[in-house]
Amino acid sequence: MVGSAEAITNSQKVLSAQFHVIAHNLANVNTSGYKRILCDFINAPTVAGSQASPDAVTVKTVHDFSPGALVQTERALDLGLQGKGFFVLETPEGQLYTRHGVFTTNAEGRLVDLAGRAVAGESGPIVIPKNAPLRSINVSADGNISAGKAVLGKLRLVEFADPQVLVAVGQNAFQGPPNLATAAKTTTVHQGFQEASNVGVVDELVGLIMVSRLYEANLKAAHAQDERLKTLLQVAAG
Repeated sequence: MVGSAEAITNSQKVLSAQFHVIAHNLANVNTSGYKRILCDFINAPTVAGSQASPDAVTVKTVHDFSPGALVQTERALDLGLQGKGFFVLETPEGQLYTRHGVFTTNAEGRLVDLAGRAVAGESGPIVIPKNAPLRSINVSADGNISAGKAVLGKLRLVEFADPQVLVAVGQNAFQGPPNLATAAKTTTVHQGFQEASNVGVVDELVGLIMVSRLYEANLKAAHAQDERLKTLLQVAAG
């Protein structure tokens, strides 16, 4: 990554972006349902309508939606998904989608995520009776929820043909076009499990070391270029 001043500066920006993405992934290695972020590099024209310069690279982030391992917790309201589906969250800003199936109930007994966002049912809100002990709650593989013999509702689960249409909005949730969400057909629910993050710690650490070394090499190249420029200016000044 040694070349013109523009190339070096652009390389430093790219490497800095990579560093922050890797650091974010590592910070969420223990976050249930977290999906690893990847950097996608795109050649961009320096002037609108002109041919892309090899030195002009923009960084776009995408998510790796590959599944994480299911980890048993035995908590009645921990729900892990197997397949490519998502839970649906109802919020004032519209529907959100998540794989973070660590749920609880609010003051009204409604099933919510840890941020207090309501978990959608196929026929409306899912309410857990306050007098129903958690050990009596049963969630079937297709998302039906019951407490003893009482049917409480069915989780709304959706899938996307291309999950890259989803945009992260924070707190392990995504936003996407509702018209592209279809009823999940290949997704099963596992009660008493959490889906682990799909971050590979070793891979991220290797990437972090590589990015750090490349960034250091760019700083040295920039310093060397500055020294050459000073020398040229001194020669020109006589």
